[in-house]
Amino acid sequence: MNAKITLFVLASFAAFPAVAGNDPVGDLSNITGLSERKVQMVLGNRTAFAEYRYTYDRALARFTRVVGKEGHERLLRGESVALRDSEGREVVVQLPIEPQDTRAL
Repeated sequence: MNAKITLFVLASFAAFPAVAGNDPVGDLSNITGLSERKVQMVLGNRTAFAEYRYTYDRALARFTRVVGKEGHERLLRGESVALRDSEGREVVVQLPIEPQDTRAL
């Protein structure tokens, strides 16, 4: 019984690093200096955020200054983009894009 528990704990620790780096909004927030909420506003439906009228233009300008216009467009298409964080490490970010349901069209 103890061997099974030990094996399970070791397997959990081995899988943890793969899951820990799978937060593209958090990674983009750390790289751009914007809050996760503002990153979501820039990348998603901005009208879902009450403050978008006041902060969207500034957040978009900062985001594109750091990521670049081409990088921003690539993220929106679901492609991966390699960026450098504040410590000089390369971070590859890719947003999960959900397939669109074309039956309703």
